[in-house]
Amino acid sequence: MDAATFQAQALQLERLMFHISWSVLGREADCADAVQEALTRAWQRRDSLRNPEKFKPWLMRILVNTCNDILRRQSRQTLMSDEEMAREEAPASDPLSVREAIECLKPEWRTVILLYYLEGCSVSEISQMLRIPQGTVKTRLMYARKRLCALMKEEWEGDA
Repeated sequence: MDAATFQAQALQLERLMFHISWSVLGREADCADAVQEALTRAWQRRDSLRNPEKFKPWLMRILVNTCNDILRRQSRQTLMSDEEMAREEAPASDPLSVREAIECLKPEWRTVILLYYLEGCSVSEISQMLRIPQGTVKTRLMYARKRLCALMKEEWEGDA
């Protein structure tokens, strides 16, 4: 794959890459780092792409692996203080928005929800990108929907 083709295809996937990295990492600065690192890794390994038609799932797999590497590095480097943990666990006084409810999901649920609903990816495409069975994608979507429903229901009942 030549540089122009790689760049053109990567630019088309830029927004998707930020959505996926945000769903895993949750911080904008980390997302930018993950996208940049994933693109660097993909460029260095471009010869390992056997089928150019599979560029999208191949690149997304590299991105997810990069995000997981960043999470592992962060977990080794930082420990939250008790005060920070207490602040995070404090209930919000404002009602949850859908975006905030999505942020409350487990990262693997958040990823499939964002890919499916925001990016319009099919279950098959998500399965290829994340290298998990289609049944697992469907299961994660089901659990994520149930959790979102419960979170939003708590908010509605709390407001009444």
